[in-house]
Amino acid sequence: GCHRIAQACDLDHSVPWQHGGHTADTELVDLCRRDHRLKDEPGWIYHLAEDGTLTITTPTGHSYNSTPPPLHEPRTQEPPS
Repeated sequence: GCHRIAQACDLDHSVPWQHGGHTADTELVDLCRRDHRLKDEPGWIYHLAEDGTLTITTPTGHSYNSTPPPLHEPRTQEPPS
């Protein structure tokens, strides 16, 4: 998988607009320029799950998952009001 930082990537629809995708934060992924171009080639399938996991299926049928790291440690208790 690609390990390029998001700041150096293109923001793209996980499902292309012409195939029913929407411009919403729940449907956007960061892809390096090479992977962005590859995504539009025939046979490549990109699926973005609700938890942010991106599954890429290649034209040969191999699937690869990429799950974003948490932004912070999970809270163990509610913060004081």
